[in-house]
Amino acid sequence: MANDLIDKAISRRNVLKGIALGGAAVGASGAIGSVLAACSPAAPTGPIKVGVLTDVTGAFGVVGKSNVETAQFTVDEINAAGGVLGRQLQLVVGDSASSTDTAATVARQLVEKDKVDFVIGTVTSATREAVKGIICTTGKTLMVIPTSYEGGDCTTNMWVVGAVPNQQVDPMVAYALEKGAKTFYCCGADYSYPRNMIAQFKKQVEAAGGKVVGEDYYALTDTDVAPLISKALAANADCIFDVTILPLSVQFLKGVVGGGFKGVHMSPLYDEGVNSLFGADVAGMISAQDFFSSGAHDEFTTKEMAAYKTKYPAGIFASSFNSAAWYRGIYMWAAAAAKAGAVDLAKINTACDSITLDKGFGGKAAMKAGTRHCSVPMQLGEMQADGSVKILKDLGVVDPTGQCA
Repeated sequence: MANDLIDKAISRRNVLKGIALGGAAVGASGAIGSVLAACSPAAPTGPIKVGVLTDVTGAFGVVGKSNVETAQFTVDEINAAGGVLGRQLQLVVGDSASSTDTAATVARQLVEKDKVDFVIGTVTSATREAVKGIICTTGKTLMVIPTSYEGGDCTTNMWVVGAVPNQQVDPMVAYALEKGAKTFYCCGADYSYPRNMIAQFKKQVEAAGGKVVGEDYYALTDTDVAPLISKALAANADCIFDVTILPLSVQFLKGVVGGGFKGVHMSPLYDEGVNSLFGADVAGMISAQDFFSSGAHDEFTTKEMAAYKTKYPAGIFASSFNSAAWYRGIYMWAAAAAKAGAVDLAKINTACDSITLDKGFGGKAAMKAGTRHCSVPMQLGEMQADGSVKILKDLGVVDPTGQCA
């Protein structure tokens, strides 16, 4: 019904130009409001500055370069459809250089000198913690977080479009139980993300009557996880839930596979973007992500993937780099601005709470009202020896739980 009303009021062509959402869609009030704002003689005419805060160089440089490509792809698409409220988007890239100190300096420059209209980023939770006060609090600038993370950040002026623990963990627990697993061993790097993911995993396992027989962590300063491999094998569990991180995750997986583990092995950190680093040892690993590039997709996603590969033939578009969420985040901000009818912090914050993106990589997504977090399309996959992913189950749109409500 809403689309019918829009079509009667203004043409589809003008809606796309007004709200600048390309393949995305918002409700009738947002579309009409954006067109009126775009036509207002008082409306600003300069570019809307999009601050991109990511690690273009340093240890996470490969991730940051992919983030910039995805942001540019998305902005180019929006601009080709007319921009947002009749204005073009302009990327302003800030290289946090895989350093929290650098990130803080760059964040300050984005909001104070470059005066960006919003910021999208970061790569790690540590970086988010280092910059959120600078951007969101003192800088009074809206920030979109595309990273899958440990959850629980309810900072004012911040909106999260990446996955939180329940969206990845719960489907994996259900799968392990379906495969007959009764005992579980958990391990990971010793910082907030692995600990929160494991806490969610244990909660789900124990609620279902399973038993966690071990839980161990290694320090981020460690250079060898041989002791962790020994503990994992000695636990003799039916399932290992592993939140080890690169580069030591390569050693851990090789050691567990080489040690003869035959049970269910799962992690939230595997997909086509990183699988090649593990070689054939990755075969059989289970993960849940908001997007796998392997397998069949809906028509919209198939066309967008082809367009991305045409623009960036060597580019990496993967959940391990939060690619789908970067695309989602920029489009959802654009939808919020269109609904608000102005690039205004208070109005866009209000609009963000009820934004829906009807089309995106992997399917529909929507902000879960009152949570500052996003309901996202999820898939359960099994890693293959050649680095591809066999889709085990399309999980549909999964709501975030326990977030800011």
